[in-house]
Amino acid sequence: MGRLDKIKLPRYLRAKRLAGGLAYFWERPTWARPPAEKHGRACPVDSEALDTDLPVAIGKAELLNAALDDWRNGVEGKVAEGTVAALFGWYRGHVRFTEASHRTREDYREMMTHVEAVQLKTTTFGQRRAAEVNASHADALYRLLVKQRGDRQGAYCMQVCRRVWNEAIRAKKVKDPNPFARMGIKMKAKKGNRANTRVEYNRFREEARKQGFQSMATAAAISFEILRRVSDVFGYVNEPGDEERGFFWEDYQPGVQIAMRQGKTGDSQIIPLRGDPDPESDDPEVRDLGARLYPELEAELARMKRGRGHIVINEQTGKRYTESQATWRWRAIRDAAGLHDGFTMTGNRHGGATELGDAGVYDIRPVSGHRTLQQTATYNKATQEKARSAGTARQRHIAERARKEKDRP
Repeated sequence: MGRLDKIKLPRYLRAKRLAGGLAYFWERPTWARPPAEKHGRACPVDSEALDTDLPVAIGKAELLNAALDDWRNGVEGKVAEGTVAALFGWYRGHVRFTEASHRTREDYREMMTHVEAVQLKTTTFGQRRAAEVNASHADALYRLLVKQRGDRQGAYCMQVCRRVWNEAIRAKKVKDPNPFARMGIKMKAKKGNRANTRVEYNRFREEARKQGFQSMATAAAISFEILRRVSDVFGYVNEPGDEERGFFWEDYQPGVQIAMRQGKTGDSQIIPLRGDPDPESDDPEVRDLGARLYPELEAELARMKRGRGHIVINEQTGKRYTESQATWRWRAIRDAAGLHDGFTMTGNRHGGATELGDAGVYDIRPVSGHRTLQQTATYNKATQEKARSAGTARQRHIAERARKEKDRP
């Protein structure tokens, strides 16, 4: 052992005396062993026997330590060609991926990371050669992911893998059959967002104003009254071009109309804010111009200082909300208002749609911006006249419901 006394061995390199002499092993530290993760990834290197020749063992140990440090620090190393990780990298540059929505791309990236990080005996699944993956591997991978991350994420990971392999087979990067096809996975449908009630919606807006966040009260009104997607209400800027999505002061004419630039479909939609003139009304304004269809929304807009650009702006930053900022502020207001966890941002849109349905309006597309009655139905372009009719029916329903509440003993 005198030779070793004069040499400083690399970290985690150990010498063991065997029958045939000294052998050298690299031992992965306990803090890096599964289920440990750094930056969403499992450690890509495992304990292994190196060599009986000390200089060779030292060289290999230094490479393993470098990979360990890169993993710990979040540095992505060069991916080996032909591996699952390389195939995922190729797919992330594919048009099917790049043309998907920002949220879909983020979800797919997350699922790919989970798949790559699955720890095998001596490596990770991401380092396995893609061409060698078969149906048995897919089944075993699914069982591991379900155990680690639950049924839904396990099934979603398999769905992503199936799509990646489908494109790879078409591009002749791997051979048919697809190991992730026909796995017989039955994914239970996720419970849908609960529809918020108007009473809850009113309480939330009141608390938002009380806390000095008029922006959140207005955001809630846009979502509930005219059934807007959360991403369009806040106008999240996730990638180039998103600056033009959402609601802008330049597109709002009080008592006339409001226009929305919708990010998901790319449409710009005009929503009338008044019904048809009613010659029989006792109110001169209604008689000449028509009733206001969204008085709660316009009341919230009137409480804001009219400016230029996007309407919903974070009072604390003077800029649009990021998704995390909006979610955090929403929950803080919700909790302070004494509302339960089921009161979500998306639930406002569902609540408004439910109210329209209760008013007898089946086709809500002229208001909501949906393209189809059902996902398989043919899209019929929405008209402003239909939107006006839907808004009028809804106001009648709200008034009738309020009258019944007042008459209730």
